[in-house]
Amino acid sequence: ADAARKAGAKIETGWGVSQIIVEQNIAKGVVLKSKREIRAKAIVANADPFRMRELVGMENFPSDYNTRLDSYKKDGSTFKVNLCLKNLPKFTCLPEDLGQYGTTIHLLPDEGEVMSAIRTGFADVQAGRLPEFPAIEWYIHTLVDPSLQDAEGHHNSALFVQWVPYELAGTSWEVEEERYIRHLLGICDRFAPNTSQIVQEVFALHPQKLEQHFGLTRGHIHHVDNSFGFADRLPYTTPIQGLYSASAGCHPAGSVIGAAGHNAAMQVIKDMGCEYW
Repeated sequence: ADAARKAGAKIETGWGVSQIIVEQNIAKGVVLKSKREIRAKAIVANADPFRMRELVGMENFPSDYNTRLDSYKKDGSTFKVNLCLKNLPKFTCLPEDLGQYGTTIHLLPDEGEVMSAIRTGFADVQAGRLPEFPAIEWYIHTLVDPSLQDAEGHHNSALFVQWVPYELAGTSWEVEEERYIRHLLGICDRFAPNTSQIVQEVFALHPQKLEQHFGLTRGHIHHVDNSFGFADRLPYTTPIQGLYSASAGCHPAGSVIGAAGHNAAMQVIKDMGCEYW
């Protein structure tokens, strides 16, 4: 952000966009939710492909492009359980602090059971059931970035759970969410006893909540499912001149890496005939 400002960019946040203006198949600007209109030579959309289409209007895209977008639509299957911890967990296998807290911690069934458990869990999700032992990635962010720790010494942490259904068969997330969080913390207790007791607060985001909270279509954090290969993902350019996508649905896919945004920016620079500095 500082580098952009030094180059003359003006950064504004907190302004929701309600429309991307298209005139004669050229993107001309955006309309904010405040009704303010901003004109521009290039529009780069970081929203998922389906939200981008809503902002543009489906009728402004050719049918083959709409068909391509429709083929991408899949339910999200990740569950993010954000945690505020009073203390660090103490793992039975490694009770002393040897740097393990700053890494990604993976919780999986025993080695002889792990592959069958993953297959069973995947089948459960396809049938709308919550898996008994999903794959869990556990992060403790304050060990990497101490500025996230509050004055009381609480730790910012999260469980990244794969997989869960978008919709549950025979029940709902409203009914099952609290119970399943307790179940997941119980899995943590197997590896680090008393983890449940050091949890101060929980902010959970199952796929439906990811959709509600962040506007991610079907709660899919990768925008376009990773079952689509690099060459099959959303292009940075669109059929509308001046409109680009920097979505996680573009190459090289999601995760917090910023690569799609960088690549989209390179495409804009090339198309506008600007010199790369």
